[in-house]
Order: sequence, then C-alpha cells, then structure tokens
Amino acid sequence: MKIKAAVLYEMGKPRPYNESNPLVIEEVDLSNPLQGEVLVKIHAAGLCHSDLSVIDGNRPRPMPMVLGHEAAGEVIECGPGVNDLKPGDHVVFSFVPSCGHCIPCMTGRPALCEPGAAANAKGTLLSGGVRIKN
Repeated sequence: MKIKAAVLYEMGKPRPYNESNPLVIEEVDLSNPLQGEVLVKIHAAGLCHSDLSVIDGNRPRPMPMVLGHEAAGEVIECGPGVNDLKPGDHVVFSFVPSCGHCIPCMTGRPALCEPGAAANAKGTLLSGGVRIKN
C-alpha cells in the first residue's frame, strides 16, 4: 500500500532545518502486517528530540529512515497471532519497541527493552524485518 512519510536521506544537514530541508515528504510502500504485527492508520505524529538527534547525526541510524515514531492512530488490520488488539482500537507508539520478554520488559520498564533498542539502532522491527520501501 502507498503511504506518505517523512523520509531522512542524509544526516547532518545544517540548521535551520526550514532552509536545509533534511526531511522529504513522499510516498513509500508499506507492506501488510505479518505475524504479531498490526497496521495502524496514523491520526497524529510528531518529531521529538530523538528524531532531531538522528537528523543532526548525534544518534546515527541507517539511511534512509522514516521519522515520526511518537504517534497515535487506529488499528486497521491485525496480522496473524495478534489477539490483544482489533481493528478500530486506538493506540499510541513509543520510541523503543518492547519485546515483553527481556528483564526490563518483565520488570515494568519496557522503554529499556534490550532487543527493542538493538532493533531501533539497526532500523528494523523486533523481528529484524523492514516493512517500508521507497
């Protein structure tokens, strides 16, 4: 499916960003959800300090990268194995995905999820997959 996304192709462009335009709003292809994944229609998204740290190069990530991980939306479709959400549910995103099985996740600190942080640094989902192609 085609979606619009804020894509970063190059880190380290100079400020002010309204002049250097580090983000390109463009159509990209989004794959359907797989095992344990959901498709969410985004109703609101923002760029936060973490995104700015990627844009300026202080938090290097593989390029190109879609930014705007702090978002809220509605579940549109559930992949196989998703039993705790259904189409129509409202959800919010966070910076680090959580596996639910590592020690930080199991002790109520999912923002410190070790596999989630590793996937985030590689620019992948927890499964290692990528669902966006440009």
